Amino acid sequence: MKIKAVISDIYTTLIDIRTDEEDKDVYRRLASYLKYHGVYLSADELKWFFFEKKALQKKQSKEPYPEADYRRLWYDILRENQYAYSGPDIDKSSIVPDIAKLHRALTVEKIKLYRGVFETLAGLKPSYRLGIVSDSQVDHAYPELRMLGIHDFFDAIIVSAEFGFRKPDVRLFSECLRRLGVKPEESVYVGNDTMRDIKGAKDAGMVGVLIMTKHGKKDRDIVAPDFTIEHIGQLNEVLGELEKR
Repeated sequence: MKIKAVISDIYTTLIDIRTDEEDKDVYRRLASYLKYHGVYLSADELKWFFFEKKALQKKQSKEPYPEADYRRLWYDILRENQYAYSGPDIDKSSIVPDIAKLHRALTVEKIKLYRGVFETLAGLKPSYRLGIVSDSQVDHAYPELRMLGIHDFFDAIIVSAEFGFRKPDVRLFSECLRRLGVKPEESVYVGNDTMRDIKGAKDAGMVGVLIMTKHGKKDRDIVAPDFTIEHIGQLNEVLGELEKR
């Protein structure tokens, strides 16, 4: 079997991360920052707005696996509370993505590559097209991939917030394959969750590889992965086995 592309999830597959969007101190700091732009909300009010807007976006979506868009969420919060707003034009400046990044930075408690990720990607790059399909936000995924030094390995990056729906929706996987210019049967997808990752990839016609990080569902009653690996370095063995078929 000729494999031409290796596509992966990001979080808790390539990147070991811990975040806490419930932490009230995050919203205290954000509220303090926003006061300098004339948005006078308390930490409790800001936190309420954040989760209310997030829930409302998903409720109003007609998608079976809806995804919130944090840029639109923060845009709406600013627009609705700009009574004394004195900051940059929210329609023309970078204030909205800047706030989305600040919120993310305040919620992240740990972020690092899993062992062997950089070396594995560097080894794969000369022989395969590399892609990402991730349930994430534009202002999270792209800067964090750059921050950890792996962004430039990838030929296509699909982030769910740009589409309004999440994995296991097949359209995300299909769009990544389209951008890479490869067929599903020529592609491997690596993820840590049987429902979101393996089901989506296999429904799209790809080879599904489940990586056994401590996060994500590992329920084989949902779908059986084609391969299971303990760490990313074992992906080379999987690709070697597929090449023999």
